[in-house]
Amino acid sequence: MHRQVRGRKSKGTVPILAVAVLMGVAFLSTGIFAVELNKVVYNPAPEDLIIQDPMLMKHYGYASFKVTIRSNTDRELIMSVSVIGEDGLPAISVDNVHVPPRGEVTVNSSGLMGSKFFVGNSYAIRVSSGRDIGTSGLVECKGVEFSRNKLVILAIDGFSAVVGNKGVSNSSAIVAGVEDAAIRLGIPYEKVTTMSRWQSILANPLDGIIVVNPYGGGTPVPPEGVESPEQFLRNLSYIVGNHSWTWIHVGGEPFSLLSDGVRTVSIDPTKNGTIWFFGTDQVVICSGNAPMELVECVLTETDGTSLNYFLTVTNFRPLPEQMRFEYTIVLPPSELPQTKFIFYQKRDGDSQTGARSFCIGSGYYVYWGGARSDLSEYETGSLSLMLALYTNLR
Repeated sequence: MHRQVRGRKSKGTVPILAVAVLMGVAFLSTGIFAVELNKVVYNPAPEDLIIQDPMLMKHYGYASFKVTIRSNTDRELIMSVSVIGEDGLPAISVDNVHVPPRGEVTVNSSGLMGSKFFVGNSYAIRVSSGRDIGTSGLVECKGVEFSRNKLVILAIDGFSAVVGNKGVSNSSAIVAGVEDAAIRLGIPYEKVTTMSRWQSILANPLDGIIVVNPYGGGTPVPPEGVESPEQFLRNLSYIVGNHSWTWIHVGGEPFSLLSDGVRTVSIDPTKNGTIWFFGTDQVVICSGNAPMELVECVLTETDGTSLNYFLTVTNFRPLPEQMRFEYTIVLPPSELPQTKFIFYQKRDGDSQTGARSFCIGSGYYVYWGGARSDLSEYETGSLSLMLALYTNLR
């Protein structure tokens, strides 16, 4: 949505030198912002058109933009105003902006922008018309955001048909829940739809990314992962631990089936899969319908960082006090891997949990066993990402 505040008289002239300095700063920059500024510099009219008081605010994935345009011409101008986003394309565009003769107008625009802007970065503003009158400037994005670290969502074409039901009935709903949450929170993400792209990410791991596996017990792997499953899982653990990855497991028995989309190999997760990944034989995965209670310490922190506070300020509904999970994980507290958070735990302090995060070197493994009936799989996807973010931020 956008609106214009019309008809205000000019409040005085901004020195042309200030505009020239702004232009000079822009020329020293590199990449897309310089390109956008250069588009108007060859026909500048700083004495005719001036940008005043630009503002760009971000609250997670929601952004708000405001700018005042002042004209020193004797005719009405009809302008287009745009702000160039992180990818070099107009992220905000407002057309048919009427600037009165020797007057000014304020343009407002706001909405869900996802990761098109980042707090602390400066972005190009472009003001132009069909009469070759235009100008440009920069605006710094201010506000609140979670993270600039990239989110990778595994959504391999046709993969769910290959692995079948391995603990989740609708992986596409989980993917949609994760994707929508990322947009709402302004987190940059990539949906990986081909095995070759996933193989490239594994071969050239970026630091600090979050990876969501929505396939339950099924795991997409390159061909060598099917041929040598133990080597693949130990290498995946190494990548998570040494490149600060966060691996999100949603539902099912982890690493019980590896597939490259053509060939598959089944693994006994309680004897091999988790042993190879976690480096211990103490992790046990079991299925059932045991009631799990949300752990009190995660709820009752008083410094504004409790899990439910975290969910509330990001417009998620608080988690229920008790849920039943399709799959739970059992780990003696004294054994490795080290636990970061226990989210849902069986009554009476039992080590059986339905949602838990582990420390894997400098990275994390977030286990979300999948609620039986309390949440849809869309919500399950969203909340699995929230648990991962909470694990990283606390």
